[in-house]
Amino acid sequence: MSDEIKSAARVLDMLELFSTRCDGLTLSEVARGLELPKSSTLGLLRTLHKRGYLIRENENDSYRLNDMIRRDGFARHGRILRVAPPVMQALAVDAGETVLLGMPDAPGLVRLLAKEASPSDIRYDIELPRKVPAFCTALGRVLLTRLEPKAVEAALDAVPRAAMTTSTRVDRSAVLDAVDAARETGFSIVEDEFAVGGTGVAAVIPLGPGQPLAALGLACISQRYHQDPARLQAQLGNAINQIAEAMASQGNA
Repeated sequence: MSDEIKSAARVLDMLELFSTRCDGLTLSEVARGLELPKSSTLGLLRTLHKRGYLIRENENDSYRLNDMIRRDGFARHGRILRVAPPVMQALAVDAGETVLLGMPDAPGLVRLLAKEASPSDIRYDIELPRKVPAFCTALGRVLLTRLEPKAVEAALDAVPRAAMTTSTRVDRSAVLDAVDAARETGFSIVEDEFAVGGTGVAAVIPLGPGQPLAALGLACISQRYHQDPARLQAQLGNAINQIAEAMASQGNA
């Protein structure tokens, strides 16, 4: 009798299948490749997508391996990808806004690792995977607060500070002032700088040694954000604490 657990083996088989393909795979292609019924294949795909291991390409209804997992492997991001999604889902419902999880990428860039879209009909949304500039995004600016001053300046010089909107701060001193403000309050707030009508608020997830630097943010419709910013910031802070506590209780990854 084999000691192999069938459900675990199927998950590993699926990850191995995706690791060999840089392009996406449809449900039919995965089911055929693994010789599984479509019903059970769909359940596995949805689970891996919800946990952040797979990215869904909506234009052709296919899935592909998250670039972060392909590049850095499971060890660096696996734990937070497992812990964060249910917290993000609850936050999106409570706040009524889209939730984003981001980590530093190349200098001056942030990798959007996971999202939970707002349940509201009118909402801010963004396709993943995506790299965004640090200088004009809430996630980016708050992640910059964890760098030494010289490293912050190097990050700002690493990517073109091109205006995304008429409100985008491109002057180095203005961006540095915004980073300093985020460092002082613990929250970075960016209004209309990345997208007109959108306000981002983000804070760093306080993780322990050996765990990745990450930040959680709300991508809000600006009008709704201004109705009750204190509530949204408090809800974001509570979600961040939940993720940090869950990561700490399970040890480093």
